[in-house]
Amino acid sequence: MMDQVKNTDTIAAIATPMGASGIGIVRLSGEDSIKIAERIFSSPKKRDLYNSPDRTVHYGHIRVPDAGDMVDEVLLTVMKAPMTYTSEDVVEINCHGGPMPLKSVLELCLAHGARLAEPGEFTKRAFLSGRIDLAQAEAVLDIIRSRSEMARRLAVEQLKGVFSEEIKRLRNMTLDILSEIELGIDFTGEDVLFFGEEKTVHDIRDLHQAISRVLETAGRGMIFRQGISVVICGRPNVGKSSLMNALLKRDRAIVTPVPGTTRDTIEESLAISGVEVRVSDTAGITATNDAVEVEGVARSKEKIQYADIVIFMIDVSMGLSDEDMAIFNLIREKKTIIVENKIDLPRAFSHEEAMDRFRDEHILEISVLEGTELSSVEDMITEKMFDGDNIEIPETPVVANLRHKEALKNALKNTERAQDICGKKYNGELLASDLNEVARCLGLITGESVEDDILDRIFSQFCIGK
Repeated sequence: MMDQVKNTDTIAAIATPMGASGIGIVRLSGEDSIKIAERIFSSPKKRDLYNSPDRTVHYGHIRVPDAGDMVDEVLLTVMKAPMTYTSEDVVEINCHGGPMPLKSVLELCLAHGARLAEPGEFTKRAFLSGRIDLAQAEAVLDIIRSRSEMARRLAVEQLKGVFSEEIKRLRNMTLDILSEIELGIDFTGEDVLFFGEEKTVHDIRDLHQAISRVLETAGRGMIFRQGISVVICGRPNVGKSSLMNALLKRDRAIVTPVPGTTRDTIEESLAISGVEVRVSDTAGITATNDAVEVEGVARSKEKIQYADIVIFMIDVSMGLSDEDMAIFNLIREKKTIIVENKIDLPRAFSHEEAMDRFRDEHILEISVLEGTELSSVEDMITEKMFDGDNIEIPETPVVANLRHKEALKNALKNTERAQDICGKKYNGELLASDLNEVARCLGLITGESVEDDILDRIFSQFCIGK
């Protein structure tokens, strides 16, 4: 654990978003929380907050001490250490949810002994007290920021500690191997019994495989957490904007019969199979001398470059052209969905001809205008998203955080180095060095070996009050 002294100040913050609402909460945490609440709270029944049972709610008023002026009518909840969010005494004051009552109550708390909480400090105290580990603390932020059902569900699973337990198991495996190696180093040449090199080689191989299995979940986990980007591209006037509006189920992009209506990229989000999908409508890719269109085409190509999935639209009422092939060559290395639009019109080429030209057996046939087979587009996005696998969140631990992914990659790299040492000439000192680094990398995820600057960077992403 990092060298960090637990701050004993009592902190306070508004824990709900500012704005007009029915309820707003001012939260206190620390050893003086109840004392501060006693100073500013009055109850018709003269409740003694110090001696009140744990987890009780009290009706009353927040008043300015001495002056007696009433600030707001409130419900005050007392939660006593250690069974609280921060493992400290916590008081939550439920006020009317407007900026002025919340601000006034917070100012009274600060004037009577509390200090304003830093961003994420309540959750940071939960981590420092050992109630949650660092991966679980990050899951709290993921729940707050979740923009899709899958992201929320995965974050809840992370908060339960399933992922953390697996990382701790891997770290304990590492430390067990390390202890055997160091025992061998310390007692080389002495009459002491310890497990030999063969077992160490076997254990390191098992460790490498176990880390690999967890790391393999990162692709799916990042999709659940961050979503994916889908870019709709094609020649002008093939129906790109119409398809985007159809997917969004509202008119977001301007649609006209005039080719080149969309001259810039437009991005919106929707949920497909519970995953956030960021859909971009792009300018038609075509040869042009118009300066605005040239810039629009350049932006379209840039969007395609960074897309997870590309929807390539062609118009069946127009013949296939060299421009279609040029666009297809631009995207052929991407995950691509080819869509034939306007099947309600007379065809200028057959479906079989398109499959032969683009060497694809799964070209979708739709009519955005008539709403024909539009669901097939969403179905294909789901299939491409997960490469045809089950879309459900697996019951096994899932990597869904880039910081965790990088730490696991570094841990894996060091187990590979350890395997190389075992395969060449067994050297206990070098093995111990690599395995110490594996343990450090795994400890970065759950917080056993994380530095203060990383902690500060993580918790600074939280809002004040969480």
